[in-house]
Amino acid sequence: MANKKTKKKGAEATQAAPASKVEPKKADLKKADSKKASKKSDKKAAKAKDAKPGIIARSKKYISSVRSEMKRVVWPSKKELVNYSIAVIVSLIVVGVVIAGLDALISGGLVVFSGLRG
Repeated sequence: MANKKTKKKGAEATQAAPASKVEPKKADLKKADSKKASKKSDKKAAKAKDAKPGIIARSKKYISSVRSEMKRVVWPSKKELVNYSIAVIVSLIVVGVVIAGLDALISGGLVVFSGLRG
């Protein structure tokens, strides 16, 4: 029974809504127009803010940011630099030897498999 009552109330509410429709006042329409105008001016101001600065201004900003970052860098000492360089060179040699060994192994296996060399 409770469902039927709520359905009736909902139906009455939907019927009453169009009858109670009130036309907007002229003052409300003027406010809406002024809001639209202010939104347009806000969009223009936002576009002006979003405009890209010139290439000179962007270059100056970039160089100043690079300078500030370079001041924060902690540079290695000469001893650390030598140690890091030696570690890189040794690892390059090891990787090169491993790749050369794998290459020789694979090419030898292919020669045996295909029987190209007599």
